[in-house]
Amino acid sequence: MTLATFLRLGLFLQTGIVVALALWLLPSGYGWLALPIAAFVPLAVNGVALAFEFAVGAAVDPRTPRLPLRDRLAIWWEETLVSTRMFSFSQLFAARFPEPPLVRDPQRPAVLLVHGYLCNRAVWRALLDSGTLGGCNVATVNLEPIFGPIERYADVINGAVDRLRAATGATQVVLVGHSMGGLAIRAYLRSCSDAAVARVITLATPHHGTALAPLGTGANAKQMRIGSRFTTELEQALSPAVVAKFACIATRDDNLIVPRTSPLVRGAQHIVVERVGHLALLEDERAWQAIHDAVHAMPDHGLVAPRQRVIDSAT
Repeated sequence: MTLATFLRLGLFLQTGIVVALALWLLPSGYGWLALPIAAFVPLAVNGVALAFEFAVGAAVDPRTPRLPLRDRLAIWWEETLVSTRMFSFSQLFAARFPEPPLVRDPQRPAVLLVHGYLCNRAVWRALLDSGTLGGCNVATVNLEPIFGPIERYADVINGAVDRLRAATGATQVVLVGHSMGGLAIRAYLRSCSDAAVARVITLATPHHGTALAPLGTGANAKQMRIGSRFTTELEQALSPAVVAKFACIATRDDNLIVPRTSPLVRGAQHIVVERVGHLALLEDERAWQAIHDAVHAMPDHGLVAPRQRVIDSAT
């Protein structure tokens, strides 16, 4: 079963239950309110769930300095809107959009976008539409099975890398992974080596696990727990030469990856974006620019020396 089908079934089931309850509980003559209520429920459910995640994050890994309440509410609201749209529409009904046409030009950066847990390629639509990667050959993947072990995604990425290289003539590709997608990329590197990879860019990836992983379902969620055997083995397999290819983009306001240092790999380039949540990072122009810069970095002064850059909303 694809993720789109899984999410559609969940949405239809939720809508049916809410409509039935509303028709049962509403006073006579107000049955017309059942559908508006059902349409509002996904936003409300996401808002409550995300408020819980942000609260856990604040308790487990308090932010220093602490943001004003107004800023924290703004981050929560943006994350709620992005999450609701992704999980109630775009990933369900808009995941089959055409990829940008590939040009056979070895000089163009070839970029493969890898989504995260319980997501599909639709999460990259905003980045592609922005034109940020307009000078690149870009491809996407869907990681399936959706609840399978992360190491099984290595074959998916390997096939996509081979197809992208064959179509464009590129010797190497740039791998960009959001959240669990970054771990899938590392599983690919461990299984297939980094010979075909110029750079790795991860966004909000739980390289060292996350305290919220036990709330997830499936083998892949278990592997993202703090101290899991999977993340430990990935760490042991990561050589300095491969780390030198990494650029890690993180947000200090991540609601899902806790602690917030988990997306940072020691020895890699670190880019920390302020005042944005986990999914909203995918649609953040500062993150897009960081991806662009990392993709186009010259090999002789690109991602070799570890350093950290913090990007606040005011800059």
